[in-house]
Order: sequence, then C-alpha cells, then structure tokens
Amino acid sequence: MEFGLTEEQVRIYTEAFNDMDKNHTGVLQPTELGILMRSRGHTLSDEDMRDVAADRHGTVTLADFLQIMAKREQDVVLQQKLIAAFAVFDKDGSGFISVNDESDFRKQMTTLGNLPYTDEMFENFLSEYRAEAASQHPADQDGLLDYQEFVKLMLRKVV
Repeated sequence: MEFGLTEEQVRIYTEAFNDMDKNHTGVLQPTELGILMRSRGHTLSDEDMRDVAADRHGTVTLADFLQIMAKREQDVVLQQKLIAAFAVFDKDGSGFISVNDESDFRKQMTTLGNLPYTDEMFENFLSEYRAEAASQHPADQDGLLDYQEFVKLMLRKVV
C-alpha cells in the first residue's frame, strides 16, 4: 500500500493523473489538479489550490497527487466512521439525533469514558454547530442535531 492507498487506487489515480498530463511533463498545474480532483469526486477550494501551488512550486507531481488523494481517502473513511457512530443514536433513521437533556447521546457523552463531558463542555461541543445550523435547522428549538452536517463541521475543524 503506497501512500496508504491500495494498489487498485494507486493504479486508478496514476491513470487519471497521466490522462490529465497531456504534455507528458510529469506535473500538473493547480487548475489541472482542480479538474482532476473534481473528476475523482473531491473538491479543492481556492485556498487549497493556493496552498498546493505554494507548497509544490506551482506544480503537482504524481507523488504529490497520490499523497493528496491518500489524505482525501482517509478523510472519507473517517467521515463514514463518525457518521456510523452517530447513527447509533438515530432511532428513527431520520438523520437527526436528540441532544436534549434526556437524550441517550447526551447521557453517553456526559457519563461514559475516563473523562466524560460536563454539561458545560457538552454545550460547548454543540455551540458552533448550533450557530452555523441556525439558518438551516432550528437546532436550539427542537433539540435535534443533523449529525451528517455536524460531522462535516467537525472535520473542517480538524484540518
């Protein structure tokens, strides 16, 4: 497993890179990288593109691309694991979990483990989601959390 990717993933990403490298120079420009990433189901923000250009002297080699894709694949796996963990609390399969005072989720977070959250820590844990979700979902009003959106927010904070 090169770069943490399977042989099949390396083969697929190498073929895709080589197909995008029309001039056979062994490098891609940031705009070409953006197109390639989108074709593989991943997006690159303008900031990501600037970072890639700055870090890689304005071009991206196959090794750079494989490292980027390995990171993206790891992120996808982590996102899937987190969603599956939250889904345990989604009793009706709605995509939402209760975070009110009586909820199983809150009880688990504030009682289990070596260092369970205090009520204040739990509220801080949810505060940014509530602020961001206020325009789309009244989380404060109904005590529900859209855990897929919450996971996305969590992962944005990790990066």
